[in-house]
Amino acid sequence: MRTPLASISGNRRRHGELSPYERGFIAGQVAAGASKTSIASSLSCHRNTIDYTLQKSTSRENGESLPRSGQPKSYTERDERSILRIIRTNPKITLKKLKEEVEGDFSRWTLARIFDKYNIKKWMAAKRLMLKKEHAKLRLQWAKDRIDWDEDEWSVVIWSDECSVERGSGRQRQWVFRTPQQKWDSDMIQEYKKGKDMKIMVWAAFSGKTGRSKLVIMSRDQEAKRQGYSANSYIKVLDEMMPDVYDGGMIFMQDNAPIHTANKVKRWLDNNGIWVMQWPPYSPDLNPIENLWFKLKETVFLVDPGLEHDTSFEDTSRRRMEQALIKAWDLIPQSYFDSCWKSMPRRVQAVKDAHGWHTKY
Repeated sequence: MRTPLASISGNRRRHGELSPYERGFIAGQVAAGASKTSIASSLSCHRNTIDYTLQKSTSRENGESLPRSGQPKSYTERDERSILRIIRTNPKITLKKLKEEVEGDFSRWTLARIFDKYNIKKWMAAKRLMLKKEHAKLRLQWAKDRIDWDEDEWSVVIWSDECSVERGSGRQRQWVFRTPQQKWDSDMIQEYKKGKDMKIMVWAAFSGKTGRSKLVIMSRDQEAKRQGYSANSYIKVLDEMMPDVYDGGMIFMQDNAPIHTANKVKRWLDNNGIWVMQWPPYSPDLNPIENLWFKLKETVFLVDPGLEHDTSFEDTSRRRMEQALIKAWDLIPQSYFDSCWKSMPRRVQAVKDAHGWHTKY
């Protein structure tokens, strides 16, 4: 608001209404003999606005805007408060159920206007692992214990994990130039294969101090009950990779997967003097290597675009995908690794702010 007798700003909002003071200013300037053109220039508006203001001056009271024509609102402020109370109590309520619970006949467009007035949007709920109170409590305590860690302390943590990469999982959505009528033309469609594709289990680790490890293609344990990935498979990876990534005084991070918490794995880590970080349950948002898996899957298709069209399950196709994964891991810029581990203070703060519950990471 402009204070009385202050200069009139030239930054007028386009199509904005004149204030009662400005309408009075126009009437006073005209009475004093000023030209309409000079008045319009001083108010940064069109001369037609001056003419219209003078034409309507006799029908206005104290320069206030005239009532506008149009259908009156079919609901009251009390109705608005009732709708807001329902959606704040149950934000996942469907539009159909909301219309059933409110009094009166509200169309979807009327509800949309009310939502727009209060800047309320209908968003797709983010998917996260299910957390219980005891999980949130452990996550919160973990964050509190490390809230004051500085960059030097985070740089000596070795972040590790496994990832099952399915062929085609990193394919990006395609954008096309088309008209609305071309939406369903065959060359405007991005197709995908039905059913499960080839999967390869990989392991990797990185830290701010020692950098990234090699990407390891994990081998199945043929002696396991289902010939899957077992504690023996994991120990084989540790035997191969820990000498390269672990240095004295560093902290090794692994999650609570069964192959990590097996007694034989614990003994191996103890026998080799590996200091393991205590890890809270259901906390992929606290492990920055998760972001690297997304980057890896994207980069694979830059390394070998033909993988998208390879449908074979032969050994040659598997080796092709393994080689593409290894090359893609090496091509990820170092700056991306650095940004991941340096995000730890923000991740910890986010968990603390959420009292141990879900975060955006």
